[in-house]
Amino acid sequence: MFKKLKLGQPSKDQQIDKTVIGQSAVVVGNIVSQDLVQLKGHVVGNIDVNGSPNAQLSVLSQAHVEGDINAQQAVVNGVVMGNIESNGRVELHAGADVKGNISYATMAIEHGAKLYGMMSNNNVEQH
Repeated sequence: MFKKLKLGQPSKDQQIDKTVIGQSAVVVGNIVSQDLVQLKGHVVGNIDVNGSPNAQLSVLSQAHVEGDINAQQAVVNGVVMGNIESNGRVELHAGADVKGNISYATMAIEHGAKLYGMMSNNNVEQH
């Protein structure tokens, strides 16, 4: 009667669309998605990942972005040369190397992450 699901595993009805840009791929141009994007390769252009609760950009350790990122959630463990803007969570893991400003609602920075830029919380109330 009940289905047993492993934690972190979506059911068949909850499958999340995922785009993977492979390690050997070089994309010259902008990327727009409403779901999960995993970047292993190189992107020269802006990346916009918004529109659904599952919208997340993962810049993996071997990945490189030359452009601005606008994402519901952003997880960075690679190189980003551009600004990151998020209405949700931004995570910089130990391998992150970001040269740009970050605007976020919530932020997590792991020991070893590098940020050359400014951070600003976009949830601060204006009076």
